[in-house]
This record gives sequence, C-alpha cells and structure tokens, in this order.
Amino acid sequence: MGLGPFASGYYDVETQLPSYLLRRSLEEIKRTDEEKRAIDSIVKFEERRTRLLHYFEEMIGGLPLVKSPLHANCTGELERDGYKIRKIVFQSLPGVYVTANLYLPIGAAGPLPAVLFACGHIEAGKAAPIYQKVCIDLVRSGMAVLAVDPISQGERMQGYVPELGRTLVRWHAEHTYLGLQCELAGSHILRYFVWDLIRAVDYLCELEEIDSSRIGVTGNSGGGIQTLMAMMMDERIAAAAPCTYITSREAYMKTGQPQDGEQILDGAIAAGMDYDDYITLFAPKPVLIGAVESDFFCLEGTLDSLAKAKKVYRLFGKEENIELALAKGTHSYNDELRGMVVPWFAEQFFGKKANGSMEKFAVTKDAETLTRLTNEQATGTGSLREEKRGVPPVPERTLTLQCTGSGQVLGEFDDAVSIQAVNARRLPQLKEDNARTNKETELWKAEIRQWLNMPVCASRIYLRSIHSSRADRSGNNKDEAYLKEDIFFFSEPDITVGGTWVRREGAELDGVTLLVLDEGANAIHMEHEWMELLTANSQVLAFDPRGTGAFRSRAVNGRGFDVMFGTEYKLGCDARMLGAPLAGMRVFDLLRAVDYIRQEQPESKIRIAGKGFAAIYALLAGIIDDRVDSIELVDIPVSFADMVETRFYKYDVRLHMHGVLCCFDLPELIEAFRSEKSIRSTTLPDLGAVIRF
Repeated sequence: MGLGPFASGYYDVETQLPSYLLRRSLEEIKRTDEEKRAIDSIVKFEERRTRLLHYFEEMIGGLPLVKSPLHANCTGELERDGYKIRKIVFQSLPGVYVTANLYLPIGAAGPLPAVLFACGHIEAGKAAPIYQKVCIDLVRSGMAVLAVDPISQGERMQGYVPELGRTLVRWHAEHTYLGLQCELAGSHILRYFVWDLIRAVDYLCELEEIDSSRIGVTGNSGGGIQTLMAMMMDERIAAAAPCTYITSREAYMKTGQPQDGEQILDGAIAAGMDYDDYITLFAPKPVLIGAVESDFFCLEGTLDSLAKAKKVYRLFGKEENIELALAKGTHSYNDELRGMVVPWFAEQFFGKKANGSMEKFAVTKDAETLTRLTNEQATGTGSLREEKRGVPPVPERTLTLQCTGSGQVLGEFDDAVSIQAVNARRLPQLKEDNARTNKETELWKAEIRQWLNMPVCASRIYLRSIHSSRADRSGNNKDEAYLKEDIFFFSEPDITVGGTWVRREGAELDGVTLLVLDEGANAIHMEHEWMELLTANSQVLAFDPRGTGAFRSRAVNGRGFDVMFGTEYKLGCDARMLGAPLAGMRVFDLLRAVDYIRQEQPESKIRIAGKGFAAIYALLAGIIDDRVDSIELVDIPVSFADMVETRFYKYDVRLHMHGVLCCFDLPELIEAFRSEKSIRSTTLPDLGAVIRF
C-alpha cells in the first residue's frame, strides 16, 4: 500500500512545491520593486549598481586577476565583395583557445567601430548562417565585426575526444554539464563566458584598424545573455543590442520553461537582480532591446523590464538611449530583427542610418506605441518597412570559416585544456580552506546551516494518520508481522510531507529510525534486507521530504521529470535563484520530522538513515541536529570534488549545489563527525528480496 496519489486523497501535493517557489519568488520580486521605486537619484542608483555588480562577480567566483598573453594568430583570410574575413585564434586563459571570425570592410577609412558578436545556442556557433547574415550586414555598413565561438559551440566543444573524433557530451547539454562542475566549486560557467568576451575586446583594442572608443556588442538568446554580461563587466562597451532574451523573472517563471546553466544566477532573486537590472547596469550608455513577438522569453516581461529600465535612464536625462526593436516571428535573430539592429549600430557609431543589404524596420523608444506599430505591421500600413536594397548576405559554408585544421581546438593544440580542467584548479585551495578538526565541528555545523539556508518554522506539528495495516513478513519468521501506518503533516505552511511508520510486531524497541530513500517511502518493499536490520530494535519512519516520493511535484514542462531541463531541474533552478537550494528545504523537512518524533516520543533515541542521493540529506540533517544520535548511510555519492575533477562524470539534476565545496565535501564531513554522530557508511548488495505489503 503506502501513501496514494494526492496524499491518499487528502491534499493536492503535486502543486505545492511549484506554487511555494513561485510565491516566495514573487514576495522577493515585490520587495525588490519597492526598492527600485524608491530610487529617485543617481546617487541611490549608483549604490544599487555597486551592490549588484559585487553580487554578480562574487557569484561567478570572481574574474581572473591577471590577463595572460592572448597569443592571437590569424590562420587564414577570405576576401569577399567589399569585405574580408580573418580566421582568428587566441587564448583567453593559458590553454583556453577561442576561435573567432573577424570581418573587416575593404577600403573603409579607419580606425573603425567594431561590434562583438556573441552566438546563441546553435551548434555551428559563428558559422551559423543566421548569425553570418548579421555580421555581413554590419561589415557592409562600415563596421568591423568579431564573431566568437562560445564555449561548447563551433570549434570549442568541451567534451571533444581527439582519439574518437567526436564529443562525448551532447553539445546543447555541455553548458549545463560543465556549469554544474563550476557551481560545485563555488564558481559559475558565466565566469568563462564573460572572460572570453573581455579578452575578445582586448584583441580588438590591439588592432590598428579598430577605434577602441566605439565597440559594441550584440547577440540573441544565449548570445543575448553573453551580451548583457559583457555590458555589465566591460566598461569599454559603448553600445549594445541584447536580443531575444530580455523578459522578467516573474513572467518567465510562470512559463515553466527551463534555462541553460549560464542563465541561472544563484541568489539572483534574493539579491534583487532582475532582467531590467541587466540593462540598467549599463546606463546611461545606448542600448537596443531586440525582441520578437512570439518568443518563449515572453514579451510581457520584455515590456515590463523596458518600462523599469527607462525610469533609470530618465534619472540620467538619457531616456532616448534605451530603445526597443520589436519584430514579428519566433525566437531567432531573424531578418526583420537584423534589419532593425544593424541600422541602429550604424546610427550610434556614424550618426546615420546604414546602407547595405539589410531590410529596414521601425525601432520604437516608447513601449506605448507598440500596439499601433504592431497593427500597422499586420495591415501593411505605415512606413515601417523601406524597400530592400543591395544584394542579400550570402553565408559561407561552415568549413570555409573554420579556424583550425581539425575543426576543434581540443584536437588541434597540444596544450589546449577544457573549462573543466581550468575549474578543477580551484579545488586544492578549497580543500585547504575546508580542512577541519573535530574541535571545530560546532563552527562547521553553523556553516552548513548557512549554506543550506533553510526555511524557518517552529509551529507545533499536527499529525494526520490516514491508514494502518498489518503485513506478513517475507523471508524468515513468517509468523511475525510488520505493523504499518501512513501519515502526513505540514512541515511549514502549504507544504505537506509524510511517509510510513513501520514496526516489527513483538520487537523490543530502542528508538526511532528516520529513513529517507531516493525512490520514496513507498519503495521500502524493495529494501527487505535493510528493513530487517532497521526494525530489529527500532520503529522506522520512512519519510518523503517535499518534492520526493509520494509528494513528488507535478510536471511543469514537457520534459522528463528528473532529466536535464525537466521538472526537478526547473524547480531546483528556481530555488537556487532564491538562494535557498532544494537540498536545504529537504533537510529542513527531515528536521521537522525529528521535531514530530520528539514531540510524540520525547525520550526516544533517534537515528537517521538514507540511501543513494537521499543519504546526503540524511547526513546533513543528522550532523546539524543535536537530537540525532547516529547516522547510517548506504550508497552515498562518493565526493563532490571527484565530480569536479572528473572530465566525464555521471550527471544528476539534484547535484546543482552552488558553492557546496566552499563549505564541505562528503568524505571530510563523514570523517570529521564519525565519532560524534556514530556515522556508519556502507554499500549494500542488491539482494532482490522484497517485503510484501
């Protein structure tokens, strides 16, 4: 038996965790909006800007302190009608090779303005035809363009194995796969995206053809967030056009859509950083927000962020410096959007509209005119669209733009290293910082609590008992039986948790075991051998924290529940942006179960036991709660550090624990508390026997 759907019909538990996370997020967003409304001077805004920039740089683990030599090299050049393309390779960090195409107009009087092009999530990176068109239109308008392959795209696949001639990680998963390793070490994959772009600007500034005072940046989708990060972190950027990315936290959270690893900023909601802040941290420099009407980065959020950003630009007397380009279509840097962005850059850098092959479309400075403009587009009235001029841009074949002979930097250069290897270099210092002795365990407990950032609730627990039964034991001693009771209670307002009490009939009890399993309390029938041991002298409460087992959340999108970008991933990301990891919420639920046990049995000894990933929750709860006498762990993951040091590790969405290695790793934690908490860690064989309920 066990708890049935909807807590055996008592509560709709499938909606509680998504609703809880949304409610907490909206509370934080409301608080942030009130703070923003109170900003009525440049001085107050600058205080906020300084705080948010500090938060961001700290969150990504800081930027490298030293700029190593770029060792830039041109590996080939193409000449086309009116422009040329140089194939460039440089090193953003020692051994971290970056491939790029530099577009230069032929015969243009220099020094030239330049636009850094950041590629969105397309496997071909800089060679994607839709991106080439933007670069060609920009160069035909008299600007230099540097199109850079991001990490895990184009010629920079981080999972590439030269001996096999292929990558072992799907390219569209690499950002999140690598990002998890960065997060564990207290860093962020954005650290490397940002640094690549900063070094790309360094390269442009070294060229005699380039005017370093006129450098812009643009990109869409994943290239949109790269654009925003460059705007925030490099003061040399003079104008920017982030496209098909700007929305708002509130609007996007409600969609249930996930985001790639580089788009999840740990603690961003708690810190008060929303999408409009990405823009205003660039104020009062000129910015064009590129958007399309039918984007999954919903337009409602775009308009909201535009209105909030305009208020900040108004403080500087530069409201005209923020504009919106709204094109028809779905998520892409399409022809219409390109026809808005390219003339805008020409106007910023030359003070005139661009000539060339692009189609010209309207750009509006006022969100209130959008309804009129959209109607004019639909009916064909108005002057939104000028006659197309010149020859349409003709993209090159991917191979033609290739900067390396092998097609991948990790297969080209003997000293090339992956981002994983660079990130792993942080581990020795983290291990040294985390060295502890048993005399310091109280401090360590406090640090663990701080990292978990658990909810706060100490109200009395009112138990709901919903089903009791007696079941024969399988295997030996069939004349004995298990007594079973299904229960649930509120861990905090609107969060129900619970599980199953199991007691061996006739056993002499010496305490309570709080048991947590990856598969949930209803899977205890698969743990025959272990349950025999646990119930020999204790009652067992097989328990499901929020979002697990019988309290598992409903699907919030169409992907698999516990796969990358699925429900567990999406909810985990929402929690991370709150600065409150799901691990902390689930450990809190275990502590509330301890509250319940103490409330009902004040004198009982309490043991916590966990298996698999759930053993991590059991370990942390048992360590920080002095009421727990012992901890039993089965098949607990070996080490977070191992996952960072191993190039190809086994991915699990529950592992997205930002900064965990800045606080602890599992082997050191177990060893430090082994005696104090009587920790026993084992690996049980799969005996295949079951308990029949």
